[in-house]
Amino acid sequence: MSDGTAPVGRLSSGEQRALASFLAGRLPAGQLHAELCRHREAALAAAVAPEMREPAPAEASIAVPALHAA
Repeated sequence: MSDGTAPVGRLSSGEQRALASFLAGRLPAGQLHAELCRHREAALAAAVAPEMREPAPAEASIAVPALHAA
């Protein structure tokens, strides 16, 4: 059974940077959780954004025949 943590390869780049900053001593332990949550929310929002886009208007996809002079 999983303990709820994601493997390092499945972390977003922002999460990886936050974890690296913590391990390097540049990010206090009290801020690590908040940074990881913030970056995870941003990654999820970016993944959902393309799905939430409005479909293209129907008239934009209608081809107009060209008129040819005889």
